[in-house]
Amino acid sequence: MSYRLEKFASTMQQALGEILSQESLNPEFKLAAILRVLPAPDLKRATVFIACPAARAAAVLQQLQRSRGFIKKQLARKMILRYMPELEFTLDTGADLENLLGPAPRPAPDHETADR
Repeated sequence: MSYRLEKFASTMQQALGEILSQESLNPEFKLAAILRVLPAPDLKRATVFIACPAARAAAVLQQLQRSRGFIKKQLARKMILRYMPELEFTLDTGADLENLLGPAPRPAPDHETADR
């Protein structure tokens, strides 16, 4: 990803986090964490990866999809762009996979330092 796209994604991630946690009145949005934003090269679309408790994931995702217009309007106030990208919210399965697998195994102790 180019520097421009990385900067755009970082700025959008921060702005979306502020909108969901502070400006929205929907309590479902406070459960969601924005993990990353993947913009299209032409900046017309952006995929927003979120993480939330598994029990509420479907409800949170449905609420986010319904509130796309509100979120896009709030985002337009924070980011000055010629075209505001279409937002697509999706659950980040990488976080679920990490929780399912558990913590990474620790390396075996070195024999020289274990004797001391």
